Amino acid sequence: MPLDDLNNKREVLCTNCLGKEFNGVWVLNDININLKKGEVHSIVGENGAGKSTCIKILSGVHSPSEGEIIFNGEKVTFNNVKDSEKSGIRTVHQEINLIPFFNVLENIFLGTEVEKKFIGINVLDREKMAEKARKVLKRLGVKIDLFEYIYKLDVSLQRIIQISKVLVHNPEVIIFDEPTTALAESERKRLLEIILDLKKQDLGIIFVSHNLEEVMQISDRITVFRDGGNMGTILKKDATIEKVVSKMIGHKSYSDFKRESLTGSGKNIFEVKNLSTNKLKNINFKVNEGEVIGIAGVMGAGKTEIAKAIFGLDSVESGEFYINSKEYTPNPSKSVDEGIALVPEERQEQGLVLNMDVKKNITLSYLEQWSRASVINLEQEKGIAKKMINHLKIKTTGPSQTVKFLSGGNQQKVVVGRWLTGNFSLGIFDEPTKGIDVKAKEDIYHQIDELAKKGKGILFMSSYLPELMIIADKIIVLRDGKIVDEFNPKNNTEKEIMIAMLGGDQK
Repeated sequence: MPLDDLNNKREVLCTNCLGKEFNGVWVLNDININLKKGEVHSIVGENGAGKSTCIKILSGVHSPSEGEIIFNGEKVTFNNVKDSEKSGIRTVHQEINLIPFFNVLENIFLGTEVEKKFIGINVLDREKMAEKARKVLKRLGVKIDLFEYIYKLDVSLQRIIQISKVLVHNPEVIIFDEPTTALAESERKRLLEIILDLKKQDLGIIFVSHNLEEVMQISDRITVFRDGGNMGTILKKDATIEKVVSKMIGHKSYSDFKRESLTGSGKNIFEVKNLSTNKLKNINFKVNEGEVIGIAGVMGAGKTEIAKAIFGLDSVESGEFYINSKEYTPNPSKSVDEGIALVPEERQEQGLVLNMDVKKNITLSYLEQWSRASVINLEQEKGIAKKMINHLKIKTTGPSQTVKFLSGGNQQKVVVGRWLTGNFSLGIFDEPTKGIDVKAKEDIYHQIDELAKKGKGILFMSSYLPELMIIADKIIVLRDGKIVDEFNPKNNTEKEIMIAMLGGDQK
């Protein structure tokens, strides 16, 4: 859109000095953005930059700690999601939350059903709902059987139904939060075309995406968030991927930690050949003794899927796996015996038994070491737990404290400590510093460094590039389930790697 045309557009939404605090920590500071009718305004930034918090405030999920929201020239207060929706703001979330065994029509109007009177009682007005739904689908330029069950439709059609749920309410503003995640290239192109058509219909659109190619393609303006702040807004005519990435990463020193010894010249510990799953495509890499391999990628790139495939938690369509030069078939019940350790991304859901105490969680993976004839030696179990608590500086009242009452960083240390009680060859750390404070992060970095010095092979999955730059010997970049490039953090800049993660040229 030419600059003059943008200037002539009416402002529909803006924020003044918006800020958000959680438990004394400011995660959003002094955010000033505005949106005009018939505009696509994109918000970009690394994970943790504040994008999601801002979107949740505009959607009514969170209330701002300071600042104000102006909608159509008037100050508004959103106490909940319904308040935001009533004003004319609707959000298409990244997750597709549809009911598989409901049909299309039922999903579009779920929670907002249209009713009519029949012999004095309220009944569903299916004809009226069908009429509204058909108008919206026509507006989107698609044909879908309203009475088809959701589970029979592909992901792109489910995404269109999710957009239809929003459009039946005639919003003035639509927020798209990572809408193309998990879509194939043809499906992604189709969705972007739909968004551009909605822009032509004079809707104001906020577009949040990690994919900078998409952002450059459809945006009129691009606002960059970093560390909870607004780093500036760039007009499309002035924007380049390099300029956007420069604003995203800045020149901040993220950590005082730096691995003293980058080894990795030892024997091969692990190798995967031609791994493919329903998400991953032809993945190949090796991990050597004493080497930390970083797997970089934004959310949905496929990092967690690699971890799960190696450990045997996800089904594999094809591929060969070798550990210590011996081929194995991934199987979760045998992976520990094969010498594989996994610290999963979601520690509370996948890594811990929250109602068990600290010692039980620490000793869970290698119970045979503390057992004879299937009877656990309780003194030995307690002793190893105390040793790990001291070694990892876990802040706890003792081995018998229930693990759910620990802080996030200390819970993560418990998961790491569990594997340190055994003898693994390959350690897989999937977003190990997610949601923990700076001190806990550095403690985790030191543990990984120690493991590498002892000859372990390490896979470190992270969407937070600065930590990979200080911990990894090599960084493999994933996009859309494929390896797109490999980098040496000694020889390549953070900016170069970020461009590959977010939309640079693929090899």
